[in-house]
Formats: sequence, structure tokens, C-alpha cells
Amino acid sequence: MVNATSGTQSTDAFSFISPTNSPSNSLDSFAQQLSTELESYLTKLASGAHVEIDVQSGQGQSSGTSQFTVTVRDLGASSTTPVGTGAPGSTPAATTPASGSDPVKQPVDKSHMTPTDAYWAEQPAAVQQLRNCPDDQKFSMAEDLAKQGYAIDLPIMVWGWDPLVTMTLRQNDGYTWVPSAFQPNIPIGPGIANVWNLPGYDAKNPPPGSIKVSTDFAQGSNGQDPWMKTISATNA
Repeated sequence: MVNATSGTQSTDAFSFISPTNSPSNSLDSFAQQLSTELESYLTKLASGAHVEIDVQSGQGQSSGTSQFTVTVRDLGASSTTPVGTGAPGSTPAATTPASGSDPVKQPVDKSHMTPTDAYWAEQPAAVQQLRNCPDDQKFSMAEDLAKQGYAIDLPIMVWGWDPLVTMTLRQNDGYTWVPSAFQPNIPIGPGIANVWNLPGYDAKNPPPGSIKVSTDFAQGSNGQDPWMKTISATNA
């Protein structure tokens, strides 16, 4: 006997009951049921899906039988809590995306974008809302987003500084990272003599959640911004 015990987009579990002492034709029938059920499920998966199959055996409820639970997990789906394989009708626990996470973005065609448009297009969808947010609400929204785990570049995203100009100036001053909103300020900038015994700037070890200094976002854009000529020089 073949029973589907539970199912989600990422995990399905099936129970198979087989006699422990049965003639070969019964075992052949059981194998056929197992093959048919798995084939039926796997054909529902998207082309190129990656699956993991786990088989566990146990004593059946009826005397002289064994129960096999087959769990099929779609490894290409979003992470979920595994379904209990031995509990018919069970449902997985709800999951919440990691703080500050967004679905993987598809490559953006920047050929018709200005560098500023390209910069914002690369930001998470939640952060993009800051661009058109009323000025009197931007700081509050930025604060909420930072608490959710998003990296907020305060001068660009809240104060409205030009992204390409800002990043280019930072590069020229030797910065490889800058603090995101509400992180501690940098006490001593790169290349500045430290006579105050303060922590120096470590260009190779950016703190978690800091802003990477880069003009890569402007590559492939329409280049109407005059600062594009500086990019070629700094990336040469």
C-alpha cells in the first residue's frame, strides 16, 4: 500500500507498507508501487531540480508488515523546516526570510540607465523605496530598514548625495568601506597620521554590515554622468 503522508513545495513524504514475509510477486508489486509513486512526484518538479531522497524503515501497524517512509526534498526550493516523516497529515512550520534578505536579483540591463539609476536598481527592493520617500520620512524609514538588517548608506540614500560622485571621492581618499547608518564613525581615516592613539582604519577588514566602496554599479550604464571618466582611471 502506498500513502502520501504530507507534502509542500520543497518536501514530500510517502509511506509504503510491505509484508515482511511475502512471495516474490508481492515484493515485485511493492517495488512497482514505489517506482510509480516516486516517478509521479519527480515529474512534477521543474526541469533541472535537485532532490534528496531519504528512506527510513520501521515496524508496520499490522502484524507481519514493515513500513518504509520515503522523504523527497527539493534542494532547489527555499529553505524550510523538514516535514515529520512519520506523522500523516503533518505540516511544516512557517519560516521567515533572514533579516534584511531579498530574493536573488536577475541581472539588470543598465545600458539605458544613468549611473544613479543603476545604483538604485542594484539595491534591495525594500531599500529602493527610500529614493522616492518624502524627505521628512526618509530618516525614519532608513532607521527601520537598518533595524531589519539592511545596510543603509546615509549620505546617498537619505541625504541625496550623487552615488557615483560620493563613491569616487571615497575611493580617491583611500576608503574601501564606510560605516552604514547607525554604525560607529571612523575615528582615523586612511593615510592620516595617527597621533591620538585611536584605532586605525583597516582597509582589508570591513566590519560586518558596512558599505563597500565601489563604482562597479556604474559599469555598463549610459555614461552620461561626467564622473564616468574617473571610473576608467580608478579601475585601470
